[in-house]
Amino acid sequence: MEAEQFTVRFAEPEDDPVIATLVVEGFLDKFRPVFGSRMDRSLKIMERWVDLEHLSGGVTSLVIEGYSTSELAASVGVRTEASREDVLARGLWKALARNLGFLRAVWATTLLSYPRYSSKPSEAYVERLVVSPSFRRLGMGRRLLSAAEDLARDRGKEAIGLHVTADNLPALRLYESEGYREISRQRSLMTSHFLNIREWLYLKKEL
Repeated sequence: MEAEQFTVRFAEPEDDPVIATLVVEGFLDKFRPVFGSRMDRSLKIMERWVDLEHLSGGVTSLVIEGYSTSELAASVGVRTEASREDVLARGLWKALARNLGFLRAVWATTLLSYPRYSSKPSEAYVERLVVSPSFRRLGMGRRLLSAAEDLARDRGKEAIGLHVTADNLPALRLYESEGYREISRQRSLMTSHFLNIREWLYLKKEL
């Protein structure tokens, strides 16, 4: 079964917990060093994060339904406007501190602040593109990327960008095959040591 046979739609508020689960499962190797022994709290925090992205404006989530309307095969967030950073930052800090305690929240905030990105009026930005393990190798990522680009065009954007870790070769091949080109790189000694992420590549595609 190919990705075209599944439904792509805008996410609804009730999808937020499932999106959070997809993100945590999809980036488990990145979240474990951040949350440590409190990985059980990561779902609550990520659900609040997704909810805050929607509430603060700017980010629209797209999902692909699985074999039923209650099952999600993949999801992506698309930033098409600047968010109210005060709402996002304050809400995320409260969720981190409540679930992790002050010191661990400071630690998590520092690591989760990478890669750094500032929204641009002419560009859209792809966030947390993730596919459920049960639906990989069906073209889901490529289809969501195409849907994100369509949304960006509808919102009047001239380009769309994203970050990807330099060692994520499958994702790099996908993005490059779809016309994305490297613009810049970010490096962090802290994330290199604790998350084993040496650098992020910022890729962009003209629409």
